[in-house]
Amino acid sequence: MDRTDIHIERITQKLKLRRQQILEFLKRLDDEVQELDTDSAQDIADRSVLSMSKESLFDRTSQQRIVLRMVEGALGRISDGSFGVCANCGDDIAPQRLEALPWTPYCLRCQENLEDEGRYPLIGTSFTDDSFTRGG
Repeated sequence: MDRTDIHIERITQKLKLRRQQILEFLKRLDDEVQELDTDSAQDIADRSVLSMSKESLFDRTSQQRIVLRMVEGALGRISDGSFGVCANCGDDIAPQRLEALPWTPYCLRCQENLEDEGRYPLIGTSFTDDSFTRGG
Protein backbone atom coordinates (compact mmCIF):
# COMPACT_ATOMS: atom_id res chain seq x y z
CA MET A 1 0.00 0.00 0.00
CA ASP A 2 1.55 3.32 -1.06
CA ARG A 3 1.04 6.77 0.45
CA THR A 4 -1.90 7.54 -1.85
CA ASP A 5 -3.69 4.34 -0.84
CA ILE A 6 -3.12 5.14 2.84
CA HIS A 7 -4.40 8.70 2.28
CA ILE A 8 -7.53 7.46 0.48
CA GLU A 9 -8.13 4.81 3.14
CA ARG A 10 -7.88 7.45 5.89
CA ILE A 11 -10.30 9.75 4.07
CA THR A 12 -12.65 6.81 3.42
CA GLN A 13 -12.74 6.07 7.13
CA LYS A 14 -13.37 9.74 7.94
CA LEU A 15 -16.21 9.87 5.41
CA LYS A 16 -17.79 6.69 6.77
CA LEU A 17 -17.55 8.06 10.30
CA ARG A 18 -19.07 11.36 9.21
CA ARG A 19 -21.90 9.51 7.43
CA GLN A 20 -22.63 7.54 10.60
CA GLN A 21 -22.57 10.70 12.73
CA ILE A 22 -24.95 12.47 10.36
CA LEU A 23 -27.34 9.51 10.33
CA GLU A 24 -27.33 9.44 14.14
CA PHE A 25 -27.87 13.20 14.24
CA LEU A 26 -30.79 12.94 11.81
CA LYS A 27 -32.33 10.19 13.94
CA ARG A 28 -32.07 12.42 17.04
CA LEU A 29 -33.70 15.30 15.16
CA ASP A 30 -36.48 13.01 13.98
CA ASP A 31 -37.05 11.95 17.58
CA GLU A 32 -37.22 15.63 18.60
CA VAL A 33 -39.80 16.34 15.89
CA GLN A 34 -41.86 13.37 17.07
CA GLU A 35 -41.65 14.70 20.61
CA LEU A 36 -42.77 18.14 19.48
CA ASP A 37 -45.70 16.59 17.63
CA THR A 38 -46.88 14.85 20.79
CA ASP A 39 -46.80 18.11 22.76
CA SER A 40 -50.15 19.77 22.41
CA ALA A 41 -49.74 23.50 21.99
CA GLN A 42 -52.64 25.15 23.77
CA ASP A 43 -52.40 28.85 23.10
CA ILE A 44 -51.04 31.00 20.29
CA ALA A 45 -47.71 31.57 22.06
CA ASP A 46 -47.19 27.82 22.48
CA ARG A 47 -48.08 27.22 18.83
CA SER A 48 -45.67 29.96 17.76
CA VAL A 49 -42.81 28.47 19.78
CA LEU A 50 -43.65 25.02 18.44
CA SER A 51 -43.66 26.32 14.86
CA MET A 52 -40.30 28.05 15.32
CA SER A 53 -38.82 24.92 16.90
CA LYS A 54 -39.99 22.77 14.00
CA GLU A 55 -38.61 25.25 11.49
CA SER A 56 -35.23 25.22 13.22
CA LEU A 57 -35.17 21.42 13.25
CA PHE A 58 -36.13 21.34 9.58
CA ASP A 59 -33.29 23.73 8.68
CA ARG A 60 -30.75 21.66 10.62
CA THR A 61 -32.03 18.46 9.02
CA SER A 62 -31.86 19.95 5.53
CA GLN A 63 -28.28 21.11 6.00
CA GLN A 64 -27.15 17.72 7.24
CA ARG A 65 -28.97 15.89 4.42
CA ILE A 66 -27.03 18.00 1.91
CA VAL A 67 -23.75 17.08 3.57
CA LEU A 68 -24.84 13.42 3.74
CA ARG A 69 -25.47 13.38 -0.03
CA MET A 70 -22.06 14.94 -0.58
CA VAL A 71 -20.38 12.39 1.71
CA GLU A 72 -22.06 9.53 -0.13
CA GLY A 73 -21.01 11.10 -3.44
CA ALA A 74 -17.40 11.25 -2.26
CA LEU A 75 -17.52 7.58 -1.22
CA GLY A 76 -18.86 6.79 -4.70
CA ARG A 77 -16.02 8.73 -6.32
CA ILE A 78 -13.53 6.81 -4.20
CA SER A 79 -15.10 3.56 -5.42
CA ASP A 80 -15.03 4.56 -9.08
CA GLY A 81 -11.54 6.10 -8.92
CA SER A 82 -12.54 9.70 -9.63
CA PHE A 83 -12.01 10.99 -6.06
CA GLY A 84 -9.78 14.06 -5.88
CA VAL A 85 -10.55 15.17 -9.44
CA CYS A 86 -12.67 18.30 -9.91
CA ALA A 87 -16.04 17.40 -11.40
CA ASN A 88 -16.09 20.72 -13.25
CA CYS A 89 -12.63 21.26 -14.77
CA GLY A 90 -10.94 17.87 -14.33
CA ASP A 91 -7.97 19.27 -12.41
CA ASP A 92 -6.76 17.66 -9.22
CA ILE A 93 -8.31 18.99 -6.02
CA ALA A 94 -5.65 20.23 -3.58
CA PRO A 95 -4.88 17.67 -0.84
CA GLN A 96 -5.40 20.35 1.84
CA ARG A 97 -8.90 20.99 0.50
CA LEU A 98 -9.70 17.28 0.52
CA GLU A 99 -8.48 17.03 4.11
CA ALA A 100 -10.76 19.90 5.14
CA LEU A 101 -13.77 18.97 2.96
CA PRO A 102 -13.26 15.42 1.69
CA TRP A 103 -16.77 15.36 0.19
CA THR A 104 -16.15 18.31 -2.13
CA PRO A 105 -16.50 17.50 -5.82
CA TYR A 106 -14.83 20.76 -6.90
CA CYS A 107 -11.43 22.41 -6.74
CA LEU A 108 -11.40 25.74 -4.93
CA ARG A 109 -11.35 27.82 -8.13
CA CYS A 110 -14.42 26.06 -9.57
CA GLN A 111 -16.23 26.15 -6.22
CA GLU A 112 -15.69 29.91 -5.99
CA ASN A 113 -16.84 30.41 -9.59
CA LEU A 114 -20.00 28.36 -9.01
CA GLU A 115 -20.78 30.27 -5.82
CA ASP A 116 -20.19 33.61 -7.55
CA GLU A 117 -22.64 32.55 -10.26
CA GLY A 118 -25.12 31.41 -7.60
CA ARG A 119 -25.17 27.88 -9.03
CA TYR A 120 -23.88 26.03 -5.99
CA PRO A 121 -25.08 26.18 -2.37
CA LEU A 122 -22.65 27.41 0.20
CA ILE A 123 -21.80 24.59 2.57
CA GLY A 124 -20.43 26.12 5.74
CA THR A 125 -19.71 22.83 7.46
CA SER A 126 -16.07 21.89 7.39
CA PHE A 127 -14.88 18.38 8.10
CA THR A 128 -13.58 19.49 11.48
CA ASP A 129 -16.82 21.24 12.41
CA ASP A 130 -18.59 18.85 14.76
CA SER A 131 -21.29 21.21 15.93
CA PHE A 132 -23.92 18.75 14.76
CA THR A 133 -22.65 16.21 17.28
CA ARG A 134 -23.01 18.74 20.07
CA GLY A 135 -26.57 19.55 19.06
CA GLY A 136 -25.75 23.10 17.94
